[in-house]
Amino acid sequence: MAADRPSGSKSRMPAIAKAVLVVAAIAAIIAVNRIASAKPSAEPSAEYSLDFGPDFKPHLASRDDLGISVVIAVDSSNSMLAPPMSGGTPKYRQASAALTAVVELLEKVSRESPRDQILNVGVLGFDDAVREVMPLTRMDEAGLSRLRAIAGNPDSFRPRNSTAIGDAVARGVLELSRSGTILRSLIVVTDGQNMRGADPARVLEAVYSNRNSASRPEAPVITSSILMTFIGFDIDLGYFKAYEEFGARVASASDQEQLASVLSASLEADITKLEAPSLGSDR
Repeated sequence: MAADRPSGSKSRMPAIAKAVLVVAAIAAIIAVNRIASAKPSAEPSAEYSLDFGPDFKPHLASRDDLGISVVIAVDSSNSMLAPPMSGGTPKYRQASAALTAVVELLEKVSRESPRDQILNVGVLGFDDAVREVMPLTRMDEAGLSRLRAIAGNPDSFRPRNSTAIGDAVARGVLELSRSGTILRSLIVVTDGQNMRGADPARVLEAVYSNRNSASRPEAPVITSSILMTFIGFDIDLGYFKAYEEFGARVASASDQEQLASVLSASLEADITKLEAPSLGSDR
């Protein structure tokens, strides 16, 4: 019997060892879970706020010089390489050509507006990043010439990468917030949904809530007064209905001619808010 005891003891050791290992593993899992639950969630819980950066000068946002500043943000993501369903050249070329109609309208307004009335226009291009094609520029003879050259050069919007609509809106709002004019307008032309960067809905909610890094109780930076327009180019307008709920204007265009018309109409509607004599008193 004594000889059998070591043999039986050896046969039971693997089972005991396994039990110990299982208990240790369970304890380790519980410990890890406790540590994980103590860490902050990877999902951002704070409300989205526009980041205006450390160099933003809040006093610019409080200026209200007579005039309007307009930023036109044009989608230059890969999908703009394709022609629209209506056919023709690639969408980025049609979008670039449509800007020529905007130049013609701006020439008329600039020519017939009061001398002290400011008209600034800036142009952004965006894919998965946002780049400045033309900074906010006074639409005098030199500024109009510069914008005309950009509109005539499709390479200004040559497509690459993905689509960051929210980031384009945030950048446009930043530029307009330091423009110093009483009216400010952001017009976004895109053929797709947001694929990169900030969620446009969160950005718009921050814009209309005046939530930004530069705002202070004693010196608020107001962004909710910025006029917002989204033009869906060759895409179902339903994608942008959510933006309309925030107060943005939503329109669509299926080809170059329609895009030129909608761009001009949107811009003219915003400029008329200045009651510019150039647009007539019967409007």
